[in-house]
Amino acid sequence: MKKIDRIMVVVDANEDYSNAPDGLPIELRKALRFIQKNQSVEIKLISVGYEKYLHHSFVDLVTDYTVMRKEYCDRLSVSMQGMVEKLSEQGYKISSEVAWAHPRYEEIVRQAVEFKADLLVQHCRGVGHIENYHLTHDSWELVRHCPVPLLLVKDEEWGSPVVMMAAVDPMHSHNKPTFLDKKILESASTVAKQLGGVLHVVHAYAEAARPFAPAGKIKEEHSKAFAELMADYDFDASQQHLIDETPVYAVQQYGKEIHSNIAVMGAVSRSRWSEALIGSTAEKVLDYIKTDILLLKPTAD
Repeated sequence: MKKIDRIMVVVDANEDYSNAPDGLPIELRKALRFIQKNQSVEIKLISVGYEKYLHHSFVDLVTDYTVMRKEYCDRLSVSMQGMVEKLSEQGYKISSEVAWAHPRYEEIVRQAVEFKADLLVQHCRGVGHIENYHLTHDSWELVRHCPVPLLLVKDEEWGSPVVMMAAVDPMHSHNKPTFLDKKILESASTVAKQLGGVLHVVHAYAEAARPFAPAGKIKEEHSKAFAELMADYDFDASQQHLIDETPVYAVQQYGKEIHSNIAVMGAVSRSRWSEALIGSTAEKVLDYIKTDILLLKPTAD
């Protein structure tokens, strides 16, 4: 991944952000952390509106839904423009666009590609008062279909410095492409540098899950593969972590130990029936991990 110069942020313009710090949604505040000089990165805000009762298929002889739909989008535009004007006055290069589409994710993907975004930022809202962050349908579809690196953010603010954890798999389990680890490490390094953050690299192997292997054999194989992968990078030993746990546990629990703000993971296709179903580890933690997740596809930059 090259330096992030173009960021698209998905904003729910129906939300009230007046009580938020600076009156900005957390997804936008986090996007601003990538910018050291206000004019160095271009930001585009996108809000995609849709209400079933305003769709042309919703028949009502006494209501002009075309007018109502325009009024609805105009309200979204006012909210978005307020953010743009506020940040433009501070020197940021920022624009916004409101669209009407269903399904929303298709329009978001289209605009991200058209904008040539280096990063797409989407917020994941929790359900009620529970700690799980169940992804909406649109979020899951972005994970599956968006070719742009996708940062799914939660409600926790980032620390200073930002702590990142890259999850790699040098054994290439679940048919992961051999170059995906390289992309994860290089992209995570780029993001960490741009954020002024600290990056840890984690590989989990769970020896107990293979009870019939000779004692120590699993660890030996994974240690060798991990060492070979890391030999091409200049990471301090304190930043490299080989963990005897399942990958899911490592991402969730070890992330807590190092106070990780962002977990960097790969999203891979495992079945033609699921189109672009994400890898098993990411699939199991997306709904439950409290930290933000940067998802990367195994495609050439």
